[in-house]
Amino acid sequence: MARRPRGGATRDVTGEPSPPIAGLPRYAPSKPFPPYRFVPGRNAHPTRDPRGHSYRGGAREPLPPRFAPERWRENEEYLYGCDLYNAAYWWEAHEAWEGLWHLTRKSDREGLFLQGLIQVSAASLKRHLAEPEGTRKLARLGLEKLRAAAPSAGDAKPSAAEAGTYMGLAVSAYADAVERFFLEEDPAAPWPAIHLESPIHS
Repeated sequence: MARRPRGGATRDVTGEPSPPIAGLPRYAPSKPFPPYRFVPGRNAHPTRDPRGHSYRGGAREPLPPRFAPERWRENEEYLYGCDLYNAAYWWEAHEAWEGLWHLTRKSDREGLFLQGLIQVSAASLKRHLAEPEGTRKLARLGLEKLRAAAPSAGDAKPSAAEAGTYMGLAVSAYADAVERFFLEEDPAAPWPAIHLESPIHS
């Protein structure tokens, strides 16, 4: 079954999603993408199915290293999550960021920020599956977290170049894009890709 989303492109909900925006830079290019994008009910579960692309035989996934938010450029798992998200590996991005989220205090800025990204990624997958209620619910929850995590005028900034950003992302602008695309359903709004400041690689 194919759906025709905003912008006229055909979305095939029977298979894997395609990247909504082509040609975005990679932030962790040394880490290859998985061989397929997991879609529930469509292909092998990455960690539970022996055929899955991240199957570990029942062993638990090790926690990633902990980096302070201001050291985000060194945080390969965070950067890889951004790559996965931009390339429509939305379940996989959720997993990458969730490992980092578990290292945070869930109610502080870092925890809220990562959970917001996780929920927007999940909303993107729900939209691919043509589940509008789940899409809007997850997008709304993610938007609430991102708004709460956005830097404010009174925050100390490491440099003028990073004013308004958190972990390399212009959070308020990204949240605005999420709102326009998922909740306002603006037909002219592009899907909210992640653009980090000062990309390390292109």
